[in-house]
Amino acid sequence: MKASAGSLRALDWLNVFMADVKDGVGVYLSVYLLTVKDWKPDEIGLVIAIPGIVGILVQPPAGALIDRTKYKRALLMSASIVIALCCLVVILTGSFWPIFMSQAMVGFVQSVYSPCVAAITLGMVGHVLLSKRIGRNESFNHLGNMIAAIIAGLIGRFVSYEGIFYFSIFQCIALVAAVLFLKEKDIDHELARAAEPSVAAAGGAGIKALFQNRIILLFIIAMGLFHLANAAMLPLVGQKMGLVDKQNSSLYLSGAIIMAQGVMAFVAPYSGSKAEAGRKKLMLVAFLLLPVRALLFAFIEQPIALTGIQLLDGIGAGIFGVVSILMIADLSKGTGRFNLLQGVVYSSIGLAAALSNILAGFVVRHFGYTIGFISLAAIAVGSMLFFMFFVPETKEINTARSEPSPPLNIAPAV
Repeated sequence: MKASAGSLRALDWLNVFMADVKDGVGVYLSVYLLTVKDWKPDEIGLVIAIPGIVGILVQPPAGALIDRTKYKRALLMSASIVIALCCLVVILTGSFWPIFMSQAMVGFVQSVYSPCVAAITLGMVGHVLLSKRIGRNESFNHLGNMIAAIIAGLIGRFVSYEGIFYFSIFQCIALVAAVLFLKEKDIDHELARAAEPSVAAAGGAGIKALFQNRIILLFIIAMGLFHLANAAMLPLVGQKMGLVDKQNSSLYLSGAIIMAQGVMAFVAPYSGSKAEAGRKKLMLVAFLLLPVRALLFAFIEQPIALTGIQLLDGIGAGIFGVVSILMIADLSKGTGRFNLLQGVVYSSIGLAAALSNILAGFVVRHFGYTIGFISLAAIAVGSMLFFMFFVPETKEINTARSEPSPPLNIAPAV
């Protein structure tokens, strides 16, 4: 099937507005709680971590739901309304438990965004055009993040930090409007879950058989390790900037995000095109940049320099955002479980992100920011080596028709 031009444009706008909505303005919340509400780093770490902890529980069933439901648009709109309400909670209270619970709810509903948009995209364009379209999605997503960061930085500096959360509420409303312009008839819901006709008739490949595949298990672990090293970096950088220059911290943080997102907007479509020649070597670049970035953050104090280092995040995250989805599509092709596998991968990422923020908050409180970043760099080196030796190339791999792999046995992939 071929989606209409109007629906494809709506998908562009959906990605623009989803950029800042799906994370519940977590990075700005970190600085807001430190500089305005005077919270301790470990308290901030818990609040930033809770969406990931909740995501661990809900991502797999959310993915399974997206595989089965034809109401994907309604899921996106409902999630956006809940995110808007959670932003109001942050504005109206500075107490730990109300904000903690609101961020738990953010974790519950944000589980639908990435898999739902990926599913809609696959259902609109199919496997053949998926690489380029995912690259385009990510490009618009990063463009949206860049624009949102500019506006949020200006609001935080010249109006108030609370104004950033009102801006996020506006984005939630705009996202709902974009979804309404996406035509339901342009989504093939069987294609959206990567089902072949025989698999579709059976309701999808067996879940047990899918996760007995050794390659899939190693891939899930590798994605989690990446975020164990990565998730806490930007919140810690934001805190470090806030301690050095409280008045201008929102501008520095926005500058870091703007630079990174600007780079991602160019890297994402390039990655989508380049990934057609192979996924693994491209993804290794993203893994390699993690320890480099962490070590630079550890030993540099000037906010302007810290902002510039985020260019490396732009390259790494631009690659990761595109190639990870393509690798999931490779591994689930023909199974009818594309979104379930997405959910499990995002659950792994959520667990790793939560642990990353909790671990980093603890280390920073007791040993300082330098040791905190060095710890993240060490984890990053380990994650890179794991991906390099244990995860094979996935392009043209055929897990749907192959027999389940033997029980997991950690040995280098050849």
